[in-house]
Amino acid sequence: MDNDTLIKLEFDKIQKQVSGLSCFEGGRNIALTRKPSSDEQEITRWLDEVEEAMEALRYGETGFLSGLELLDNYLDKARVDGLLYPPELYNVGRSLYAARMAVKYVAKEKYSRLSRLLEGLQQNPDLAKNLRKAISEEGELRDNASPALKNIRRQINSSRSRIREYLQEFIRSGNNQKLLQDAIVTERGGRYVVPVKQEYRYEVRGVIHDESASGATVFIEPLAVVENNNRIRSLQIEEKREMDRILRELTRGVADFSDELEGNMRILSEFDYIFARARMAYKINAFRPQINSQGIIEINHGRHPLLGEKAVPIHIELGKAFDILVITGPNTGGKTVALKTLGLLTLMAMSGMFIPAQENSLVAIFPSIFVDVGDEQSIEQSLSTFSSHMKNIINILERVDEHSLVLLDELGAGTDPVEGAALAQVIMEELKNKKARAVVTTHQSELKKYAYQNERVENASVEFDPVNLRPTYELTIGMPGQSNAFQIAARLGFKDTLVQKAQELVPHSEMELGNMIRQLKESRQHYEDSLREIETLQAELSEQKQILEMERLRYQEEQEEILTQARQESREYLRQIKNEAEEAIQELKELLKDKDNPPKWHEIENKRQKIKKLERKTRINPEPESVSQDDIRSGDYVHVKSINQKGYVLEGPNNQGELLIQAGILKLNVKQSQVSKTQSPEEQKTKWRHQTYLEKAQNISPEIDVRGLMSEDALLTIDRYLEDANLAGLDSVRIIHGKGTGALRKAVRNYLKDHRYVVDFRDGLREEGGHGVTVAQLK
Repeated sequence: MDNDTLIKLEFDKIQKQVSGLSCFEGGRNIALTRKPSSDEQEITRWLDEVEEAMEALRYGETGFLSGLELLDNYLDKARVDGLLYPPELYNVGRSLYAARMAVKYVAKEKYSRLSRLLEGLQQNPDLAKNLRKAISEEGELRDNASPALKNIRRQINSSRSRIREYLQEFIRSGNNQKLLQDAIVTERGGRYVVPVKQEYRYEVRGVIHDESASGATVFIEPLAVVENNNRIRSLQIEEKREMDRILRELTRGVADFSDELEGNMRILSEFDYIFARARMAYKINAFRPQINSQGIIEINHGRHPLLGEKAVPIHIELGKAFDILVITGPNTGGKTVALKTLGLLTLMAMSGMFIPAQENSLVAIFPSIFVDVGDEQSIEQSLSTFSSHMKNIINILERVDEHSLVLLDELGAGTDPVEGAALAQVIMEELKNKKARAVVTTHQSELKKYAYQNERVENASVEFDPVNLRPTYELTIGMPGQSNAFQIAARLGFKDTLVQKAQELVPHSEMELGNMIRQLKESRQHYEDSLREIETLQAELSEQKQILEMERLRYQEEQEEILTQARQESREYLRQIKNEAEEAIQELKELLKDKDNPPKWHEIENKRQKIKKLERKTRINPEPESVSQDDIRSGDYVHVKSINQKGYVLEGPNNQGELLIQAGILKLNVKQSQVSKTQSPEEQKTKWRHQTYLEKAQNISPEIDVRGLMSEDALLTIDRYLEDANLAGLDSVRIIHGKGTGALRKAVRNYLKDHRYVVDFRDGLREEGGHGVTVAQLK
């Protein structure tokens, strides 16, 4: 598959888009150079890796890859005993850090393919520790890179402090004020000096190091600080020697591990490219295709990835019922777009990318794809458009076989229509004999007939709206297209008489074919409208059925719940009545037992009435559920049945089972059987507040825009938002502050550093808004 094919199908533009979604140069280089594969196992592995990367991206980005640099030049220098400078060593350390974080990022149990890729990463904790200890994030050698370096720099700083202190005293001295041009201490040639007026140059004893351009000022190193300046210079030489020793030692460590570092960069570059393809899939709303080696294509709702939202989805198939598809229709109707969409989505799938089509779309693997599309006119080779097309097609026919996909645009055009149609039929016959898969676009009516008359060849058309004079770009398989020239001309104002004369000049057979196609389209449109209407009604009926089923289940649950509660309340009520009855009977028996002191008649009557009353109560609805003594505590909110009031329990049940209750301004003793627990006003308020929190948690946005606010107002808004985000359980939020002067960005980031809910934060990715957005990770 040559580069010319990739360029004609605009695959190079897809490569550039994927490259732009990579984190560093390694992934970008692979994105720009990786060619489609024809190995089914390799493609499957690539797709598996992208699927795992898409899942991983839902939980976090691969920010540890950002800013990495390729190490090839550094490693080559280290291998030949060159000296690596601190910034170069820092980049080596960054690669070791990225390798460690990549392994940590990928969970072996969840992402098996990515874990297998990262198994080749080599770790060197000692080298990483030494580099981290010696080199700062600014790419400079740290003071504590070695004890000797720390001591030397301490002495240098001490000597500088003494010199500055002396010179500050010197310039503040009243005797020296008139000698100085300015009361400042500066440096010349790495030595501290003071600016002295030209006329007083001999008044200050010391060494002259420089003078101003005008000659009015000379810069003199006072004699008293010469010795300290000399010591600083000597210490700086020692510092340089110690720095070279440290860098040499670190460089040897890099050289010894250079092969492993080179392998790590290859793996990290591949890792970055995988995640770039995953980001591309999210960007174009792509799904994983099902691949096969049988030449079967069935793309459902496929969209050209470079057309964005304006792309019209098409359904296109090949290799099942037919091997050659002939697409006809008016100019600018979308024939070439349909052809390129098929070719480009095939190349994307063969490169391990998800495609912008419905899930489970079928894409075939082709070892060779041949394309003849666009204006092939060549001035340099003195070839016309037709000649260039023919030369290209001849080359295709010589190389094509049953494992090839051929895409031919405007076949038979650019020459005499009759001769062009004849050549086109011969070309299609040759492709058919070689069992190649092919898609052909044309205006030739003869090719429509050819598709009807031959097995394994099918017609297709791109639709055109003659009323609005606009193409619909929809592809219809099984129906040839029309040019609609007469309708368009009439719609644009061409005289009806002239249109009619033109129609009369069309051969009768062509008119019959056109009328037949028109009738077929009308019948098909009627069928499709009816089918859509039936599908809509079926969907509505299914939805109504589902709603009714849910209502039925809910009703059954409520019914069962009510019955269960009623049975429980009835059992409790009957148990209470039984206990009271037994108690009354027992009391009556006790009265009758005492023969020496028989009960009075009214006592017996009271007990009899009590039992009779209990008998009547069993025939009426029971009172609301009473509360056992163990359930009632001081502070509970209860309902007093006898006075139909609510209040708080001040004291729990006493020996007589009475409660002391505060109901409004009243304090009263009530039997515990006459009260029932209920929700207090505070509990009802808390319940309402929890519902409010729940609603807020369900509706909160994952981002907040504070552009245009003053820093103080913005931070107040962010604080309230982070409270809500924490309550809602968000993992991360995006704070949009814009770029501007950077003042608001700085204020936001300083505020986030110490915020109780924020674990970490970073700049947004390019697609998230770059430096105009800060992404905060929440606890």
